[in-house]
Amino acid sequence: MIAALLFIAILDIGPLLGIGADANAILTLLAALIFVVVHGYVALGWRNIIAFGLITVVISFASEVIGVATGLVFGAYHYTDLLGPKLLGVPPMIQIGYLGTGYASVMMGRIILSLLRPVTGRAILAASLAGAFIMVSWDVAMDPYQSTVTGDWIWRDGGGYFGVPLHNYAGWFGTVFLFNLVYFIFATRYAEQPQKDLMQNRTAFWSLPVLYYALIAIGIIITPLVGGISLPYASPTNYAGTPQALEASMSLVAIFAMGSPVVFALCRLFLDRTQAVP
Repeated sequence: MIAALLFIAILDIGPLLGIGADANAILTLLAALIFVVVHGYVALGWRNIIAFGLITVVISFASEVIGVATGLVFGAYHYTDLLGPKLLGVPPMIQIGYLGTGYASVMMGRIILSLLRPVTGRAILAASLAGAFIMVSWDVAMDPYQSTVTGDWIWRDGGGYFGVPLHNYAGWFGTVFLFNLVYFIFATRYAEQPQKDLMQNRTAFWSLPVLYYALIAIGIIITPLVGGISLPYASPTNYAGTPQALEASMSLVAIFAMGSPVVFALCRLFLDRTQAVP
């Protein structure tokens, strides 16, 4: 887990190391997959991390396929070839992104809400909502760069948020909320089985998904410092501003939209000693 996080930290300065944006994105996703599998096994047990993974992949893939085909879920868009082969118009690598950040987001939501123990009753709704808000915060900071600048996907008609339609964020929120909700319903029937003997320092262990999310945010925040945006834009008709304005805006969004849940979760873990860490 630590090795995967260190690798992601190195990729944060990928532009300085000559790593291209698309290679950087793919390598980050692969490191995220390793992290989630290992941390999820310890935190939830094999059955539940596999269930979380399958539920996340199936629901997010279905949303993306319907979205690409109809434009109803996220707005009118299509994927380019930069993220590898596509299945029904969707690169499977995208589902790893949903899995990695979705796992970190829902775990952060559970930490903030003191729901690391089994989530039942009305807490299911609370944890699902918290995870969805935290994950969409990532897309708010990431999407303009990945679409307008690098062109991993292209918004056909652009949109009011740096070339991204606001419809996209409603679709993201609904998709993430749904796979969180379905997983927690599953977990009420098949209880999570954390491997407590592998948690040498439980506070540090539960800090790891927060650190993963923070590293993803840092990669966006330091873009102006590492020269991560270069012309030409992949979608020049969707955004006519300067690279400096886009860099500064996304950096600011990442600091506060993604930084806020990071601070809240770490404060809960390290300052509130009444937190029930299993």
